[in-house]
Amino acid sequence: MYALKMITVQVLLLSSGPCSAREPYFRSVPTTVKTSENDTVLLPCYVNDLGYNAVRWWWENQLVADSSNPGLVSSPRIKMLPNNTLQVSDLQAEDTGEYKCQIIRPEPWGPIQQVHAIEVLYPPSVTPIPEEGLLEVQLGEEVVMGCSASGVPHPIVTWSNEGEEMQLLDNRPILRFQAHTRHLAGLYQCIAINGVGSPATATIQLRILFPPEIEVERPWVHAAPGIRSELVCNVLADPDAKVIWLKNDVPVITSTRVVELSTKNKYTLLLRTVHPLDFGYFKCRAMNELGVNEKIIQLSGVANPAIFKNESGVPSETNYTLIWEVDSYSSIIEYNLLFQRYSPHTKGHEWTKLIIPADSSSPGPIHSKSYTLTGLSIATVYEAMILSRNRFGWSKPSAILRFGTEGADFGYDEHVLPTETKSEDNIIRAELAAILRQTNLGTSSQASFIFTMLFLIFRLWV
Repeated sequence: MYALKMITVQVLLLSSGPCSAREPYFRSVPTTVKTSENDTVLLPCYVNDLGYNAVRWWWENQLVADSSNPGLVSSPRIKMLPNNTLQVSDLQAEDTGEYKCQIIRPEPWGPIQQVHAIEVLYPPSVTPIPEEGLLEVQLGEEVVMGCSASGVPHPIVTWSNEGEEMQLLDNRPILRFQAHTRHLAGLYQCIAINGVGSPATATIQLRILFPPEIEVERPWVHAAPGIRSELVCNVLADPDAKVIWLKNDVPVITSTRVVELSTKNKYTLLLRTVHPLDFGYFKCRAMNELGVNEKIIQLSGVANPAIFKNESGVPSETNYTLIWEVDSYSSIIEYNLLFQRYSPHTKGHEWTKLIIPADSSSPGPIHSKSYTLTGLSIATVYEAMILSRNRFGWSKPSAILRFGTEGADFGYDEHVLPTETKSEDNIIRAELAAILRQTNLGTSSQASFIFTMLFLIFRLWV
């Protein structure tokens, strides 16, 4: 009989479960509370059959409440209510974390626990990397910049450059790229967004250091003695460049007649009155710690290339009248008119050259001239170009004019063709043919003549 009672007790003990008065269990469920600062949160810890067991609350690894020790005060904002609920008042950002409700059972049984969480939502904040918001790299170096963002929930970071959104493959707090061009410099801004409050922004000024870059407004400047003239070059550099002007590799000596001017990136050598000795090649040289660059500008008294006028035309069966203008401060002495029959399938035609005296009564600086070609073939397309000579030498050839006698089939509308459509070799040969006629050069023009001849021969050779 005694053995039967023992078995019955054992069966009763083994059958004890969550509903047994001797085994506590949680009626509440794990909860994550997302709320704002200064709010009050209640974390439930409902226990059935608690009996004489104690309840403790932990925040991360810190004990914050204990039912067996009512005098424990971890924070005036945290307290455990009689039903074991934990109340956290006046929430702050640092209150974010895991909160564990723990039932302390006597030995040999260990504690059982339920985990809750609080997320205190707060707006994003962002700090640039580097913190001073300025990054300097040299051209070609790697750029590494970033933003350290915080907030709950964790913010998403996007980027813009000079106000334009950057199309990146993903949201990233760090930008890494090669400074392969100075155009990548500028103001970069990172924007952190988490849906709480307003977005946070931080700016980084990227400065790409590079050696001087030079562009000249006109590599060839037409002038004449007594005329005011300007040589202009635009210089970009970081750090700023020092710019000097040279002639024959000797620094230009400034005076009341020769003045150096600069405005932002524009550097000007102003010749208030051009002297004959001013003609030649000038250099605009710029230098900073990273390098030196220079560009050449020629000041010349030679006339500008002639321009055929649109009113050239009114063809007949065998005649065609050409009209052109030349911009030259000095009087034009003569023209070379070169023309040839045009054939798209045949190259190497010989240019026919006509020497045409200039109109001595033309005051300039715009000189107009017309000439009628006679004895041309019927319904045939021709090409023509003009070279002009004043007392300083021969001009560069004009753009080629393609024209035709009555009935010619061009296959296009425009008669005046840009220089790019001409054969380069033919133009160079035409220049040589024209220059070789200069048998009456003065002493002052001989050096320029020799240089030009060598340059043209070199262009033909290469």
